[in-house]
Amino acid sequence: MHRILQNMLSIYHNYRLIPLFLSVSVIIDYSLTFYFAGSIENILAHEFSPTLVFAVKNDIVLPYLAVIVVFYYFMGYTILKFLDGEEIYPIGVFIILLMSLTHVLGGLSWFILSKSYSNMIFMLSMTSIIIALSVFGYEIFRKG
Repeated sequence: MHRILQNMLSIYHNYRLIPLFLSVSVIIDYSLTFYFAGSIENILAHEFSPTLVFAVKNDIVLPYLAVIVVFYYFMGYTILKFLDGEEIYPIGVFIILLMSLTHVLGGLSWFILSKSYSNMIFMLSMTSIIIALSVFGYEIFRKG
């Protein structure tokens, strides 16, 4: 049990590894979206992400996905590297993991097809934003 805890802590403190969860979750999200949506027309009519709709309309989904995956990784990496050793590092990890969960659940929304489920996914996204803004404000007041 102690070894498992040590392994989990080594993952938790590895700011190079945690952003991979976010990148993989984006791939899972879009894979599930295209698998369960059934058609391009369905994605164009019902997809929440305007950037994905743009990519589908312009037939640039694979380059778009590659850019998003790389962007998410480097942003997560940069943020966690900046926060490493700070008292708010755990909140940064939590936000990245919450965003990862939101992406995977978002991809599943095409299978579940429920308005309340989609609203729950939207609220998870908003929760990430609210937490990030709150912590940012806290840090400004604390260091100001």
